[in-house]
Amino acid sequence: MWDILRRHDKVTPLEKKEKGGQCFVNDYRVVRTVKEDKLSKVILCERGEKLYAIKKYKKRVLLKQREFHKKSHCTQVVVRSKYDDLKNELEILADIKNDYCLTCDEIIANENEIYLVNSYMENEGILQYDDIFFVLRKDEPWFVPLSVIKCVAKCILQSFVYIHTKKNICHRDVKPSNIFCSRNGAIKLGDFGESQYMTNGIIRGTKGTYEFMPPEFFSSRKCYSGDKVDIWSLGITLYALIYRVIPFVQKESLLQLFRDIGKGHVQYPSNRNYFLNEYTKKEVPSCGPSLLSTDIDFLKNLLRRNPRERPTSEEALKHEWLKDVDYACLKQYAKEIYKNRKKL
Repeated sequence: MWDILRRHDKVTPLEKKEKGGQCFVNDYRVVRTVKEDKLSKVILCERGEKLYAIKKYKKRVLLKQREFHKKSHCTQVVVRSKYDDLKNELEILADIKNDYCLTCDEIIANENEIYLVNSYMENEGILQYDDIFFVLRKDEPWFVPLSVIKCVAKCILQSFVYIHTKKNICHRDVKPSNIFCSRNGAIKLGDFGESQYMTNGIIRGTKGTYEFMPPEFFSSRKCYSGDKVDIWSLGITLYALIYRVIPFVQKESLLQLFRDIGKGHVQYPSNRNYFLNEYTKKEVPSCGPSLLSTDIDFLKNLLRRNPRERPTSEEALKHEWLKDVDYACLKQYAKEIYKNRKKL
């Protein structure tokens, strides 16, 4: 682990302390826990007048979480722990420095705990959804404006240009909760925990979130074009932003979900309300004009079943749909969302 940590610009020994009844991680004052799961905890901290999101890992917890993998070229089975995954993420984070990627400002560590320090993106994930992937939050707009979605698409495609062509990295887990938005409208791709270096543009393995995985993951193939995997996942993400649902959900079983994704059949109604009207059995507030042919064409290009037919990030950026991107719309939307979410 320490040989990887030495590659980072700033690695600091961990020092926990209490001062005036408040807890500190080094010189970061702990404000509150943002979220917590069985593997990690995200803590909101303050230093000076700036807020940070610090992700905490415990080595012993990660070592207990193990997976068994069969090597593709032989019958040998290898054991991989979540600690190995963290080392992979740290190696990739050390390699990434880009305005469209949420990178690590500092690493604080000792032999047992590791804290990854990131700038706090106040709006967190670009889309708040529940476990069936459509928004039920009544205090936010039902639909994200198309002008804002275009900004998000362009920012993430620019992050792809960097990680795919400059760093030879496939993200492998592009989804709304991994696209972060600041109160001022900055958009960044984050959480590189499932990422993998590509070999001649190729990745192996099918990590990620099932609903955002591409059809080729559920075929007999063993190797995949990494950039086209991320392009598909971005397509599903934009679909969620446009329609407030995702095209593939688990209804009966995981096997049924995998079959549906493998077939790759996606509906593109021009009415953005179409699915929510169906699912909620009531009329959803109007989301404005119907989708135009250019809106649907852009989405269809990203969600082509055959990965060879999907565009690269550079090709997608040249699409007519992104010709009129206005970042002022994104900044205004981010301010409104920040005000709404802050009230919760």
